[in-house]
Amino acid sequence: MMKLAGFPPMVNYLTYAGTPEGVITATRPDGGYWARRVREGTGDGWLRIGDATYSMRATEVVGDARLPLLALYGGRPLDMESTGPEPLRDWEVFVWTAR
Repeated sequence: MMKLAGFPPMVNYLTYAGTPEGVITATRPDGGYWARRVREGTGDGWLRIGDATYSMRATEVVGDARLPLLALYGGRPLDMESTGPEPLRDWEVFVWTAR
């Protein structure tokens, strides 16, 4: 679970990939509320895994730098991806690191 700082309190259940550098999350490029709140705020939030809660800060990754992170997030190379209305290679990427 991820809770963003600020009001209104908003808790998301999300899919993520953990790396030594941080936690990778991604969202569809649909102008959604979650990505907008990260961009317009400080990017601060809390990540809860099991019984542990971590104070985190999100940094958006843009351009081609997103692609290797999306491959880790999706669990397979992007060239294996099926096409569709929102292919994973187009998603927006955020890396969460400890504050």
